[in-house]
Formats: sequence, structure tokens, C-alpha cells
Amino acid sequence: MSTAAEILRNARILAGLSQRELARRAGTSQSVIARIEKQQTSPTWETLGRLLDAAGVMLEARVEPQVTVGSHMLQEVPRIMRMTPEDRLAEVKNLSTFFTAAGRREPGVVAPVSESRPLLPLDPERILHTLAQHQVRFVLIGALAAGLQGFPRATYDADITPARDPENLQRLAAALRDLEAKIYTEPIPEGLEFECSAAMLARAMVWNLITAAGRLDIAFRPSGTEGYDDLARQAVRITVYGEELLAARLEDIMRSKEAANRPQDRQDVEVIREMLKRR
Repeated sequence: MSTAAEILRNARILAGLSQRELARRAGTSQSVIARIEKQQTSPTWETLGRLLDAAGVMLEARVEPQVTVGSHMLQEVPRIMRMTPEDRLAEVKNLSTFFTAAGRREPGVVAPVSESRPLLPLDPERILHTLAQHQVRFVLIGALAAGLQGFPRATYDADITPARDPENLQRLAAALRDLEAKIYTEPIPEGLEFECSAAMLARAMVWNLITAAGRLDIAFRPSGTEGYDDLARQAVRITVYGEELLAARLEDIMRSKEAANRPQDRQDVEVIREMLKRR
């Protein structure tokens, strides 16, 4: 983690400002800037933000779990594995409902995951039931699929990799219409209307959607994989809500997360790798 001194110094240099010029813009004295950059004083978050704003720089903070062998996350795995698949998904739904509601009431609340919070909580049962009802061929991927195998991290969305043949896309489009799917974007979390048809779905490899049952992300070819056939070949078969579900095995989830290489993915990979060792 960078210190406040490093952050402020880098921001000032990036803006091409001297300490005196930055102080004048921020309405403070040069000595204040100098003491912070020499680590002689530690500014409050509010003060640091004001100085960075004066330099024309925006600071974004993100909380990520620090994963170590034997951490509290890994200690949760045996408890999760004692639960039924339905109970595991119900726990995901309850946590999503709690944090989504908390986010509405208090803008400063920190979620347990790095994903942006949508307006609606995740309802895995409704999503999976609707997909099964329309006989959509898909593999559940991501944190939700890993969670069904004991992975101890909450998530706000469901991720799937469907087969891309025309008939399956027709069934998928029908299921998405039943779920009232819209395109999800952070600036417009309530979603944008789109033509939910097989032809439209075939035009892109990734669809980020918000539905009446929460976030649903579709990746026809997740990072590090060749898509449905690749993942379905060794997928784990799990019976949930009376329906047989294909969930990507932990090894394939880890393979995809290693290829994506985002900060949260790197954390997840460490947990999954240790889970596989202990298995």
C-alpha cells in the first residue's frame, strides 16, 4: 500500500505543480504539503482528498480480502460443505439482500466483495429455475459455481456460460425475457432496454445484465477457456432445487481467474488453490 506521502507526491508531480503551487490551490500553506511528503505528519482522509482534488487527481480506494493459508476464509469451507446446495445458495441470497439494502441506506457501507452493488439483490433460485424451465444448456461459472463447491466468498451476481448454438440461444433469450433482463452499466444500474433475441445475443461474447432476480453475467468464452464445450466436459453435476446443474469445477474456475488476472481474481485463485491442496 502506498503511503499518503507517496500518493501526494506522485499526484503533485503528475499535475506538474510545485509544493507552493499546490498549497495555493488547496488554500493551505507550503509547510503542510512539505510535512506530509516528508512523512512528518499523517493527513486525514478528508485532507488528503482535498489536496488531491486541488491537484486534479481522483483517489479510488478498494477493500480486498488478504488471503493467507489458514485464514478465516478457509476455515469457513468445512461449514459450507456441510450445508445442502440449496442452503448455500440461500446464504448467498440472504447476504446479497442484506448488503444491497445496506448500500441503499448508507452510501459509505463497504461490501464484502469488489463488485459494484446493483439495485436488486441476487436470487439464485429464480435465475436457475427460469433457465431450467426453458431448458437452457449452460455451465454455472464464477464465484457462485465455486460457492456450491465450498468457496467462501459472497457474490452479487450469477455468471453462466451457455452453449452458442441457435436453438439454445433461442431458449436463452426466452428465459431472459421472463427474467426481464436489461443491460447493466454502473452509471445506469437499473438497466438499459435491449432487443432480447437470439440474434442479438449472438452478436457479443459477453453480456452484463440486470434482471428481476439480480445481476446475471453471460460469458460465452470466459478468460482462459474455450467456452461451453470446454467447461461442460468436466463440469460438476449438482442437483439444486430438483434440477441437475452443471457447475464449472474448481480447477477450471481457477484457470479462468488466472487468465483474467484482476485483483479479486488473484485473491480468489489463492483460496481455490489452497482448497484443492486440502482436498
